[in-house]
Amino acid sequence: MASTGTKELSDGTYGISGIPLLPNVEFKTKTIPYAPGMPVRQRLSDLAAANNPMLKMQWTLFILALEKFKALPVEQKLSYFQIAGIHGYPATSWDGADPPADLPKDADPFYCAHNSLTFPTWHRPYMLVFEKLLWSHMKDIIKSWDITDSERTEWNEAADTWRLPYWDWARKQTYNNLFSLPESFTKNSVTIYPPNAKDSTGQDYLNPLWGFENPEKGPDGKPLAMGNMPAGKEQWNIKDDDSLPWSQCSGVSRYGIKQEGNGYVGLEGINDFEAANASISSANLYNPYPADHPDHDSWVAPGNLADAVNRMFSLDYNRTWATFASTKWWNESEHEISTGYMSLEYIHNNVHNLSGGTSLETGLGHMSDVPVAAFDPLFWLHHCNVDRLLSMWQALHWDAWWTAPSSSGGNATDDPRPEDPLQPFHNKDNGDPKVDLWTSEQARDWTKLNYQYDNLVPNDGAINEDGTLNEEKYKRDLLTYIETTYPSTKTYVQGIQFDNRLRHRNFFEKDQDSWDDYIINVVYDRYALNGRSYAIQFWLKGSASGGSNSASENMIGQVYAFAGLPPSTAEGGGCANCGSQRDNNVLSRAQVPITVPIMVLANDDTYTPIRSMRSKHVEDYLKDNLYWKFVQLGGAEKSASDFPNTKISIWRGIGKPQDNKTLPAAFSSYRPLHDVTNGKDCGLKRDDAKLGVHAPNQRFRHF
Repeated sequence: MASTGTKELSDGTYGISGIPLLPNVEFKTKTIPYAPGMPVRQRLSDLAAANNPMLKMQWTLFILALEKFKALPVEQKLSYFQIAGIHGYPATSWDGADPPADLPKDADPFYCAHNSLTFPTWHRPYMLVFEKLLWSHMKDIIKSWDITDSERTEWNEAADTWRLPYWDWARKQTYNNLFSLPESFTKNSVTIYPPNAKDSTGQDYLNPLWGFENPEKGPDGKPLAMGNMPAGKEQWNIKDDDSLPWSQCSGVSRYGIKQEGNGYVGLEGINDFEAANASISSANLYNPYPADHPDHDSWVAPGNLADAVNRMFSLDYNRTWATFASTKWWNESEHEISTGYMSLEYIHNNVHNLSGGTSLETGLGHMSDVPVAAFDPLFWLHHCNVDRLLSMWQALHWDAWWTAPSSSGGNATDDPRPEDPLQPFHNKDNGDPKVDLWTSEQARDWTKLNYQYDNLVPNDGAINEDGTLNEEKYKRDLLTYIETTYPSTKTYVQGIQFDNRLRHRNFFEKDQDSWDDYIINVVYDRYALNGRSYAIQFWLKGSASGGSNSASENMIGQVYAFAGLPPSTAEGGGCANCGSQRDNNVLSRAQVPITVPIMVLANDDTYTPIRSMRSKHVEDYLKDNLYWKFVQLGGAEKSASDFPNTKISIWRGIGKPQDNKTLPAAFSSYRPLHDVTNGKDCGLKRDDAKLGVHAPNQRFRHF
């Protein structure tokens, strides 16, 4: 492939493809994609801390290439700035592609795939172009070095077998044993090992993962505000999102932008990784053991991200592509798929919230708003992990591709098809910019895009004698990996059930392997605040006894409406996809599991409102103590009256381990608890036509 600089001279389309393969890769797919020898996308912490010489070279090339990529001027089509801008601002078309269909006159050319079945597949070629451009920079860097032919061969092999790393946010990080940012995002310098390094200990290098600043500089040499580009480059100006000061920022922030008086601080880009880590960690602090218990420090706590991932892969938790892939709400959800509110897009939304920062009082960040999120280098590793989870779900449910809930009143006819174009991603060099576009069908098999994930490489026992994949054994191994890697509600329940030192008399409803499971299902309007991002926060009241929880309420989860693009109007301006969804009253859905946080409080001797998990006790407790808040991006609390289409319901079902204890649990038999929400703003009412006490019998799965 030509160098990035040479490629910019072409007026034709940029054909997105995977990194070229070395000849040792084989393709032996029967149903599940399988390609022995395929280079892997691996966990960032493993790549950054590797002692293997080849991995050290790959880490070095990744850091150097990312720095080079970020420095390209904004007017270059293949600059970091323009690639990031595809996701939102500066709202310009890219690579000659038409904006999505049905664009109103004068609407902005946003390429938005949120709250849509194409959410995961649209981001797949998006990750691919980012990965391919980094590889291209690696090759240019190697070419520029004064090294021997044998050294050049080694470095080229390192580049050709490198793939984009991922941040597994549902796992504790190795450097601090906490759910948090990767260590590489907490250091302003990192160690690299280029050919000119003095010894094997490497050399310190300014860390390009720390953030991103405008490559366009003013007369003083400092980065310009991104809404104040130089003369001749004004079309790349970034706008504000309502009152959020994105145009005034010269750099990307994580928990860095704060309001002071009538102005803002942190506009130059602040990486407050400690605040980010505290936010991510605090959302995952579930430990059944008191601080003085001998097993407290060794307990593998099932954080809510880990629990959410585990549930998403539980038996029949998501039965269709539609319920897995997108936050889009379906009419059938209420009657048939009560568990299917836990989607990949919903979990992804919450990670954007936790890692970016959403309050101008405690710190706002770019990751928390759709139009500017991709400017943060963290975005790419986050979405690489989203694509990994997509690949895992596909491997387990290959035949569920593009399946939707039944046609008893859903919105299947309004949804994109797998053969529809994914603007603006072209699949040919110098092709027709309006026709030669990627589709979801073309992006279905990741091995055809020349990558694999480390945890999807099969164990030896899952390989048949003829070298093909034993697919049933492979899927069972993958489910075991999920169960052992992502602690869940089952992990917590069994930690209490089987430890007599913790067990209260009559703590559970009954002495058996199953448990009563509690979830909050939410139907919400993503466009209630004219496209502004907001969160629905769920809280339990503090202790009335003066115990350890009396000083503060207990936030037990949240639903983040990750948005920020204003919906288009007939007069023009805004996002066409968002405008179409708003005009057609398309709603969204999400789920917050709450069994573990209730159990945490019930196990706290200083917390008096609840002392057991018996169903009547839990229902009465939730009725008296559960409440919610609506908080828009920036930190302002909004009235529930601003969200008339929101419906919040509480459900009790059954969680039960599968016969093989190494597999994720199964869940069934959910019923709404009307008394908990009846009379509360946006809460499910007893006389609701669909889910009220007199509604027809729901068709939920039973054991």
